[in-house]
Amino acid sequence: MTHTITLRYFAARGRAQFLRYYLRARAVPFTDERVPLSADFSAWAAMRDDRSRTGPFHKLPVLVFDGRLVAETLPIAAFLHTALGDEATLPADDSVRHEMLLSSLYTDVTMQIGTLLWAEVLFPGADLRAVGKRTLDQLRQRLAAIERTLGEWQWLERTRSRPVMLADCLLWEALDIAKHVFGARLESPSPILGRCYEDFAARAVCEALKEEQPSPITGRPAEADAIAKIQALLD
Repeated sequence: MTHTITLRYFAARGRAQFLRYYLRARAVPFTDERVPLSADFSAWAAMRDDRSRTGPFHKLPVLVFDGRLVAETLPIAAFLHTALGDEATLPADDSVRHEMLLSSLYTDVTMQIGTLLWAEVLFPGADLRAVGKRTLDQLRQRLAAIERTLGEWQWLERTRSRPVMLADCLLWEALDIAKHVFGARLESPSPILGRCYEDFAARAVCEALKEEQPSPITGRPAEADAIAKIQALLD
C-alpha cells in the first residue's frame, strides 16, 4: 500500500535524521521537507505559529502520514513502527526492546551530544571543558551499557533475519555523530557496537543521504567551530 508521507524538520540531522535513513532504507516514498537554517532562524520564525505545519507543540519534527499529523520524535518513531508493519513482524518482547533502545539512544546519546554543542549558547559562561569531559565520560558509560545489552539481546544475530528498522537506524546515527564530535577521544567502539556501525545493512543508504544533503548535526550557528573548540579542550 502506498502512503502519502511528509517528514518536516530543519536542514539538520538532529532529531529526524534516523527517520530519514529508515524511510530511505525501506524504500518508502516520502517528502523530506527541510526548513532552512540561518543565524536569525527567519524561516522557522515565519512558520512556528502555524499549528498545521508545526503541530500541537510548535516544534519539529512532525510527520504527516496520509493526512494525519504526528508530533515529537519518539511518538513519530512509534507510529511508523506500527503503521509500516514492523511491530507486526516482531515478537512482542522484541518490539518492546526496540522501543527501549530507541529511548536510550535518543535521550542518553544524541540529545546529550546536542546539548553539549549548544552549551555555550544555552548556558553563557559554562565551563565548556568540564561539560565536554562530563558528557564524554557519560557517553562512554552509556555505550558500554548498550554494548552489554545488545549482546544479551543477540541483536546482531536478529538483524540478519529481519528488515532494517528504526532502532537500527538511530543506533548507526548515534554512533556516527559521536564519532564526528569526539573522534578518537571516544576510543574504539566495543565489538558489537563496532559491527553495528561498520556492517550496518543500510550504511550505504545513510552515507549517500549525508552526501546528497550535507547537514550539521544541530541548528547551532557556527557548529563546526564549536566542535573544533570542544575537541581542542578535550585534548
